[in-house]
Amino acid sequence: MFQDYDLFALWFIAGAVLMLLELVIPGGIVIFLGIGAVLVSFLLYTGVIDGWLQAFTVWFIGSLVLVFALRGLVQKLIPAQVERGKTDEDLDAYDQVAVVAERIPAQGEGRINFRGSTWAARCHQPDLEVEAGTQVRVVLRENLVWLVEPVDPPVAPDEQHTH
Repeated sequence: MFQDYDLFALWFIAGAVLMLLELVIPGGIVIFLGIGAVLVSFLLYTGVIDGWLQAFTVWFIGSLVLVFALRGLVQKLIPAQVERGKTDEDLDAYDQVAVVAERIPAQGEGRINFRGSTWAARCHQPDLEVEAGTQVRVVLRENLVWLVEPVDPPVAPDEQHTH
């Protein structure tokens, strides 16, 4: 069907295409498949292997060996660009403002609107009641319950002055 020359050329072109695809599909795998194909092309050209069955066998085994033997080394020499974002959601939530959705009774639980959802919440000051619609600041989290405090703390009755 194909001449030996055609088989050599097909494997070489396939190897070159696979290695170029590494630029589009990064990950350090496709380039080794391409190197394996170029190796098969070289072995076909020199007459060490002959035919499709041997070519596929050498390509499969050679690519696996290259991936397992060299991928770790290449990754150490050429580190990937990795963005590390904040992963501590509690730390991110600290000092954020939420709105009370359901009244938080003194020493009880209510609900707050926070991060696009409603969450169980308790007032950080256990004797304080917080009405629905009040803006609260997130203090910390205990399991799935957020502890909050009003943004504007209430004024005690003895501190109120009428002018």
